[in-house]
Amino acid sequence: MGEQMASKENVLIAIVAAAGDAGLDRIQLQKSAFLVGEQFNSELPSGFYEFRPHFYGPFAQPILDDIEWLCTGPMIEIVPHKHSRHPSYRLVEDVRIAQFGLSENLEAGISEIVSWVKSMDFYTLTRAIYLMYPEFLEKSVLVFDEDKALGESLERSVRQFQNGEVYDANKRFEELNRRYA
Repeated sequence: MGEQMASKENVLIAIVAAAGDAGLDRIQLQKSAFLVGEQFNSELPSGFYEFRPHFYGPFAQPILDDIEWLCTGPMIEIVPHKHSRHPSYRLVEDVRIAQFGLSENLEAGISEIVSWVKSMDFYTLTRAIYLMYPEFLEKSVLVFDEDKALGESLERSVRQFQNGEVYDANKRFEELNRRYA
């Protein structure tokens, strides 16, 4: 299609945009960016973000630096949480993801990933990430129970499939079978 490769800042804005009015907290932002990087590496700018094992899974400090910088502009705002010292980030204006020079494939992937990330609470999300990327358990402060994570993943897949959501349960089952075969 001759599309230009988007900047990492535009990818972050697109991730926040995909979250809608509710926005994303910093954990959801980190996990969404990590999954986008893992699944769409060839469509992202070189040096997108380098994630390291951290207390709660993959972490890249530059994401927090970049989102704070983006909040000084006209598109993203910081929204304080009532029950957390960490804020959420959401778009100030109604901005479409397509404005950021992303491929259709990357746009769709970001939307699916953000929806998936937002469908889980913190602990379930963290266990799901550890299940898919066990190399990020290295510095974890959480006790990881693989059986519990597998059960949650299967239950979530079936529930989403039954609700007719875009999430493709068969695709996820195939991924789990390949991983644990």
